[in-house]
Amino acid sequence: MLKLLFKQTWYIVFILLLIIAEPVLNSILNFELQDIFNTVTVGINTVIILRLLTIIFFLWILKRVISYVGGILKNRFIANAKEEVKHRLFIKLIGLNTGSISRIASSGEYISIFTNDIALLETRFFEQVVSLVGNIFGLLILGTSFFILNFKLAMVITLFGVLNLLVPMLFSKELNKRNLIYSNTVSTFTQKMKEYMVAYPTIKNYSIEDQISRKFNDINHKTEDAKFESDSTLTLANNTGQMLAWFMQFIGVGLGLVMVAKGEILIGTVIAAQSFASDLANPLQGILTNVNSIKSVKQIVKKLERMTEGTDIESKEVEVKEIDMTPDIEFKDFSLTLDTKSIIDDFSFKFNHGKKYLVVGLNGSGKSTLFKSLKKWYEPTNGNILVGEKDISEITSEELSHMVSYLNENVSLFSGTVKENIILFNQDADEEKFKKVIEDAQIKLDLDREITDEGRNISSGEQRRIEIARSLLNDVSVIIFDEVVSTLDIESAYEIEKMALEYIDKTVIFISHNFSGKLIKQYDEILVMQDGKLLDHGSYNYLINNCAYFKKICDIKFGV
Repeated sequence: MLKLLFKQTWYIVFILLLIIAEPVLNSILNFELQDIFNTVTVGINTVIILRLLTIIFFLWILKRVISYVGGILKNRFIANAKEEVKHRLFIKLIGLNTGSISRIASSGEYISIFTNDIALLETRFFEQVVSLVGNIFGLLILGTSFFILNFKLAMVITLFGVLNLLVPMLFSKELNKRNLIYSNTVSTFTQKMKEYMVAYPTIKNYSIEDQISRKFNDINHKTEDAKFESDSTLTLANNTGQMLAWFMQFIGVGLGLVMVAKGEILIGTVIAAQSFASDLANPLQGILTNVNSIKSVKQIVKKLERMTEGTDIESKEVEVKEIDMTPDIEFKDFSLTLDTKSIIDDFSFKFNHGKKYLVVGLNGSGKSTLFKSLKKWYEPTNGNILVGEKDISEITSEELSHMVSYLNENVSLFSGTVKENIILFNQDADEEKFKKVIEDAQIKLDLDREITDEGRNISSGEQRRIEIARSLLNDVSVIIFDEVVSTLDIESAYEIEKMALEYIDKTVIFISHNFSGKLIKQYDEILVMQDGKLLDHGSYNYLINNCAYFKKICDIKFGV
């Protein structure tokens, strides 16, 4: 985090100059106060008083100007630092392998980072670091000036000031704990809000508004309670420091008056000393607040590091090497275990380029997981996946995206036009190729139509065709259709399956319970999976006569 702050060299230089200028002016003002109160006596020339007052007035105006300019520069400096943090964090997140991001945290937690944790970093880290630097310089410059004014007064007040520095140690551990609890509850709150918004039709359909409201009230209460506890602990720490700072000024004035009574100093020196004590109290108290705030986000910084460290991040700067655009896909003795549960068991099969495959089996038979592994969502427990002649571990995700496209029942659409969603905002997309893709994917929508609300303003069938068009535009040689027609009407499902089977130059792997009886014989090969194993495979005629499980599926499907 500190490295990000020090990247902005010129901002740091100007801010430091202004930081130094402000306590220097404060010191000069305090010495001027001493002069005016020690100088003014009965019968003094009014011109002298006016001159002293004028100097003090212009010094005060200059101090305000410096404070304003410094504040503007600090705000720009912090905005740049916060922007850089969000940029770096997003680049890290977007660079995670597909499987890694869901294993590390939920989408609600990621959203919470950008909406809550970054805001906490702004107010309790970036602002406090800049303020801490200013307070340290202020303490050094004002303290030195105070010792020049009167060594005895300065020494006594400094000793009390040292007590203030113990406050952060007293509250540090509790502040860290409270802030982490608050950060975690906000993550949960964000996730729940997302869940309730997505499930809104279900809530209305079953009239469970009261139940959901109670659940919302519960998490809302916990979130605000956690915020209250965090803020209360910080307030206690700050007020303890403020009390000690006030006591420091009180002791300084008291000692100064005693010294005046003894004839050691004049009243002007007491007033200047009280002003120095007040000025010193601000940076001292500021340092306490700064240190408390900075320490309070320590666990949040660790949380951000935990969510990105130790994960497989692939750089987009890696040059995509020359790749085989007509690869065979081969699974060799592939096994996968997740959380001690065996998902795929010793699966071996070769998908030849240009062939059409249908994969069937019950839910939980490992069909989707098998092909998600091909897209690097999961790493094999045993065995290998070969794309062409290369092991998948030797192929970057960037290279793989140019060979294999994985489509499932959920289509991710962005706010923008239909065309932008197909070309995925790549303005360099070839126009002739785009027109052919529109025709091949049978896109009938107005290409300038705006897609909103994650695509809820267009039908499921139209969403599927947009996804198919993306794959065709990307020139992949292998397209995996994973239950893409499960929610479609019979006619739309048939059209999309028929369309997939007509892609002559592509390997098509169609995973579906909702396959068409009219098209089933067009597949080159059908794979039957059961309990993570490849039960049997072959043509429709072979399986219907030799695989009892497949025959049972077809009997149910076709009503035989």
